[in-house]
Amino acid sequence: MQITKTAIKRGVTFLMIYIVAVGFGLFSLGRLRIDLFPSLDFPIIAVIAQYTGVGPFDIETVVTRPMEETVASVQNVKTVNSFSRQGLSLILLEFAWGSDMDQAEIDVRNNLDFIEDYLPEDMSEPLVFAFDPSMQPIGFLGLGSKVHGLAELRRISERDLEPRIERIPGVAAAYTSGGLQREIKILVDPVRLKAHNVSIQQVETALRMNNLQLPSGWIDDRQQEFTIQTQGEYRNVEEIENTSVMVMGGSVIRIKDVATVVDGFVEQRSHVWTNDKPAVILIIQKQSDANTVSVVREMNRRMPSIISELPRGVELETIYDQSQFINRSMSNLGNTAIQAILLAFLVLLFFLRNIRSSVIVALSIPISMIVTFAVMDQAGLTLNIISMAGLALAVGLLVDNSIVVLESIFRHREQGKEPREAADIGTREVAMAITASTLTTVSVFVPVLFVPGLAGELFKEMVITICFSLGVSLVVALTLVPLLASRFLKIGQNADKKSFLKRLANRIGGWINRLQNVYLKGLDWSLKWRKTVLILTAVTFIVSIGILFTRGGEFFPESDQGIVQLAIDRSPGTSLAAMEESVHAIDQIIHEDVPEAEMVYTNFGQGEGMFAAFSSGASSQGEIMIRLKSRSERKRSAEQIQNDLRKRFDLIPDVEVRLEDRGEQTFFGGGGDIVVEIFGHDLAVAEALANDVVKRIESIRGVASSEVSVEEAAPELKIHLDRQRIADLGLSTAQIGQVVSTSVLGSVVTRYREGGDEYDVRVQLRKDARKNTADIENIMIVTPMGRQIPLRAIANIERGKAPTEVVREDQERKVSVSIDVAG
Repeated sequence: MQITKTAIKRGVTFLMIYIVAVGFGLFSLGRLRIDLFPSLDFPIIAVIAQYTGVGPFDIETVVTRPMEETVASVQNVKTVNSFSRQGLSLILLEFAWGSDMDQAEIDVRNNLDFIEDYLPEDMSEPLVFAFDPSMQPIGFLGLGSKVHGLAELRRISERDLEPRIERIPGVAAAYTSGGLQREIKILVDPVRLKAHNVSIQQVETALRMNNLQLPSGWIDDRQQEFTIQTQGEYRNVEEIENTSVMVMGGSVIRIKDVATVVDGFVEQRSHVWTNDKPAVILIIQKQSDANTVSVVREMNRRMPSIISELPRGVELETIYDQSQFINRSMSNLGNTAIQAILLAFLVLLFFLRNIRSSVIVALSIPISMIVTFAVMDQAGLTLNIISMAGLALAVGLLVDNSIVVLESIFRHREQGKEPREAADIGTREVAMAITASTLTTVSVFVPVLFVPGLAGELFKEMVITICFSLGVSLVVALTLVPLLASRFLKIGQNADKKSFLKRLANRIGGWINRLQNVYLKGLDWSLKWRKTVLILTAVTFIVSIGILFTRGGEFFPESDQGIVQLAIDRSPGTSLAAMEESVHAIDQIIHEDVPEAEMVYTNFGQGEGMFAAFSSGASSQGEIMIRLKSRSERKRSAEQIQNDLRKRFDLIPDVEVRLEDRGEQTFFGGGGDIVVEIFGHDLAVAEALANDVVKRIESIRGVASSEVSVEEAAPELKIHLDRQRIADLGLSTAQIGQVVSTSVLGSVVTRYREGGDEYDVRVQLRKDARKNTADIENIMIVTPMGRQIPLRAIANIERGKAPTEVVREDQERKVSVSIDVAG
C-alpha cells in the first residue's frame, strides 16, 4: 500500500506524527473527566403538587387524575406513573429515548396551564422538572462536637458550611439534615382561651398585624433626603409575649395571658444518627455536567481551610464519598489493562523468541490506547467503568493486526530480503486481510449504537472506544510497525550459541515444534473423522445453549461498592418513639454482626429537603447506610454481609428490613429484581391477587423476599362535619378546618428576625391539649356572635383507616409485587 511505502520512506516524518499524536493523547487523558457511569439524560419528567391536609384518595380524585389526563397527551410520552400520598401528588412521565427533554418540559407546563382553573385554589402550583441522575448525593459529611449541641451544630452547618461548600466549582447544592431547628412556639392554653373568650384565630391575627415593617415614604429638606421606615418588627421574645390580642372591659388581653411563648425548636418528625448517636449531616449534590471525582478532589483540597474556619470543638467527618468507589474501579481497570499489555508482550516473546519483534508489536497496544484518549476527549466522553471496560476488552484485539504484519515481514526477512523491502512487501501481502478483519470486528460492535433504550445509551461509549482503538491499531499496523521493522528488526544476531538466552530460545522452539506436531495430528484426525467432529460440535453447541438459558441474567453484575443499604418499614401508624426503639435494635445487630462497618448512617421519619417529596412522609419508615472497610481489609463481601443480616433481621418483631442495591437505585430508583404488576380500579381485589402471588412464589427456589406495594392502612381520625349546624351558626367548613389545623398541626403566622436570621413563629395548642380524641373534640370554635362551642357540637369524630399511597400507571390503579432474588 502507498501509505506503507511512504511511512517506510519518510520514517522521521511519521515518527514525529506519532510522537505528536501520543503527546496529544496524554494531554487529553489529563483532561478526561472520571465518573462511575456514562453521563445519561434520562427521559423522565416529574410533576409535584402539594395539597396539605388532603388524603390519598382525595388527592387522586381532585389533583392527580386531572393532571394525568392533560399531561398524557404530550408528544412522545410512553408511560405515566403517579403516586397519590397524604397531601402530595407525584407524577412521573417517561418519554421515548432521544426526545428533546427541554421542549418536553415546556409542553408539560403548557398543558398544565390549561387546567389551572380546574384545580383546587388552595393547592400549591405544580412543580415541573426533568429527572437527572446527578441529583443523587455524591457525599455525606457528618458534624460532631463534644462542646456544641445539636441546635448549634445545625446552625453552624447551615450558616458556615453550606455557603462554603456551595462555592466549590461543580457543587450544585448542599443542605443540612438532622439536628434541631430554632422556632418560636406560641403554645395556646385552651382553658385560658375560653376564660378570656378569645379564639385561636385572633391570636394568629394579632401576631401577624404586630410584626410588620412597612416603608413610609420619604421627606427632604434643602440639603438632605430622609426615608421613613416604621420599625414594627419584633426585637425580642418579650415583645411577642406582650402583644395585645384584644381589649375587653378596659383590660388588655395579651399573648402571655392565653399562651406560653417558648423560644425552642421545631417538633422533630425525623431522626438522623451516625453510629447510633444523634448527628447533623451535610448532604452534597453536584451539578449535572460536573465530574464527581474532580468535585470531590477539589472539596478535599479545600476541606482543611474550611475546617480551620469552623468554631473550636467542631469535627467534620466524611460518611459517604462516591468518588472512592469510582477511583477504585478506575484503578482496577487501569491495572487490568497494564497487566494485559505485559502478558501480551510475554506471549509474543514466547512464540517469536525475538525481543525486538516483541517490543515492536507490544508498542502498538499503548500507542493505540493513548491516541484513543484524544478521540474520546474530542467526542466528549468520560473515563468510566463502561468506556474503560471497552479499552480493556480491546487490548487483546489491538495486537492482532500488528502480529500479522510483523509475522509477514519476519518471514520475508528470513528469506534474505533487505529490511525495507521486506517491510514493504510483507505489509502489502496482508494489508487487505487485516483491513477486512478489522472491519468485520467493528461491524459486530457498531449495531449496539442503534439499540434503543437504556442499554444502547449506556454501552455507547464502550462501542465508540473499541471502534476508535481498532481503527487506530489498523493505522499503526500499516505504518508504524513496518517503519520500526525496517529500522530495528534484526535476524540471526545471536552468534553465541552457548548463551543462556539462546539455549532458552532453542528449548522454547522445541516446545513449540512439539505443540505444532500435536496440532497436526489432531488436524489429520479431524479431517479423517469429519462426521464425528461435526456431531460433537453440534452436541456441544446444543448443550451450551441449554446451559445459557439455565444461568439466568442480570442487567448489572453484583458490585461491591463498600456500601450496604437497608430500608426499614414498620406497621403504618407506628409512632416515632416506637420506631426509634426498633432502629436501636437494628443498629445493635449491625454493631454485633458487622465488625467490618466503619460508619452506620441512620435516617428515619419524614424526609428533609428536596427529597422529602419522594419519601412517604411516614414516621414508620427509614433507611440505614453501612459504610464498610475496604475490600482488602475484610473477609466477607458486601453481598455476604447482606445475606447474614437478612437472617438476623427476620427475628425482629413488626419490622421489615429490605436490602437495596445502590447500582439499581442509581439507574432505576430501587425496586426488586422481579416486579409483578396488577392493574384494576378496585384496590381490594388487586391487593388480594398480589397476596396470592406472594403465597405462590414463596416455595420457588432462589426467592429471598417479596413485598406487596399496598401497605397496611394507617389509622386516622375522621371529622364528619354537620353542615346544617355550621350554616346555622354562621360558620363555614373552611373556618372549621383552619381552626383544627392551627390547633393541632400549628400555623406559621409570621417570622422573627434576629442577627440576620429568620425563624418561624408557630401558633398551636399545648402538647398536652392535643394528645387524644377527647382533646380534638374539645377544640373551641368561636362563632360570629362571639359564642364558643366545642368541635363535638358541630362534628362527629370516628376512628378509621386510610391508605398511605395510591399508585397509578397509564391512568389505571396498580398494585405491585417486588421480588428479591438471593445472590
